[in-house]
Amino acid sequence: MKRLFVGATAVIASFLSGSVLADSFAYEGNGSGSFGTIDLNTGAFSPIGSGFGFTPAGLATYGSTLYTASYNSSGTLYSVNTTTGALTSIGNSDIVYSGGIGSASSGLYGVGSNGDLYSINPANGAATALGPIGVSIGSWRDLSSGGSQLYYGNGPDLFSMNTTTGAATLVGAFTGPATIGAMVYENGTMYGGDQGRGLIDTINLSTGVATQITGAAASDVWGLAPLATPVPLPAAAWLMMSGLDGLGLLARRRKA
Repeated sequence: MKRLFVGATAVIASFLSGSVLADSFAYEGNGSGSFGTIDLNTGAFSPIGSGFGFTPAGLATYGSTLYTASYNSSGTLYSVNTTTGALTSIGNSDIVYSGGIGSASSGLYGVGSNGDLYSINPANGAATALGPIGVSIGSWRDLSSGGSQLYYGNGPDLFSMNTTTGAATLVGAFTGPATIGAMVYENGTMYGGDQGRGLIDTINLSTGVATQITGAAASDVWGLAPLATPVPLPAAAWLMMSGLDGLGLLARRRKA
């Protein structure tokens, strides 16, 4: 009885852990201004609200808040209500983030149209120049969101970003026709919106090589970011765990 209980508990614990992380989902903003969630394994998009009303420069989750900015107008930073999609203006800067915005554990960042990397204050939207990225901005580009290291997808290449100096260091080419801008780091894996192939790819952070996820079709991906809050667990899962706890208690009483 004890072995059965322990084994079953381990299986359920594993299931619950996966449910809490919900690592196959992310927020997506696309070129038409639509906002929602995307299943990174299938490419299925579920819209939230009526859209931003502009093309996003990217999406960035920092702390428990999701942020965005416009791709082609002055750098107003917005927070995003992830239930309704409604935007709240945080503050303004004179920077046009046409090179993308993103986040790492160290903060919010954006690449301006002048090719500099900026640190963005999440409280008021103020932008502080860190330095030039040192590479030409490609036709399809964006900063990553999530994880401890900031990356830049710039056309066919992946770069790591120095968040002190702003410098970009080449990691490697995505290979083939892959052209990736928006990227999100989820549960140890970097995913990217592959505009060249209309797919979701996984990205090797040591080499830059992008591998397509079979069947995960997605196009016009301008922003990806980790879910700001965990996906709630099904009630049945909690009931199952409660039942196992009860069985364990009953077994101990019988033994006594």
